[in-house]
Amino acid sequence: MIEFPHLMQVVMATLSLSAMVTTIVMTRGKASADTIKELVATLATKASADRLEALEDRVDKAEDRVSRAESRLEHVPDKDVSHRLEMAIARLEGRMETMDERLKPVAAMANRVHERLFEEASR
Repeated sequence: MIEFPHLMQVVMATLSLSAMVTTIVMTRGKASADTIKELVATLATKASADRLEALEDRVDKAEDRVSRAESRLEHVPDKDVSHRLEMAIARLEGRMETMDERLKPVAAMANRVHERLFEEASR
């Protein structure tokens, strides 16, 4: 039969062996995990740098477009100026109608003078 001290030696040897195997596996796993973390970080940094550069280009283009739009909008009249222009145009239309009515008798006189001169020239 197996005696207790021999059984303890076998159990202790098994525990020691399993501890050694676990340490080896864990060390290799940790090294692999560290390597994977480094690769992921490198790829993320590179991808982020490329993406960041692309985003910076897009932001620069957007800023240029906004600047051009702002410079164009500086020359566009605002609501108050547009209203004043509409009112001035309405006043000018009224004056033009008044001027048209005042010029009708002058045009009639010019026609009579023209007809008279034409009649005198035909005699």
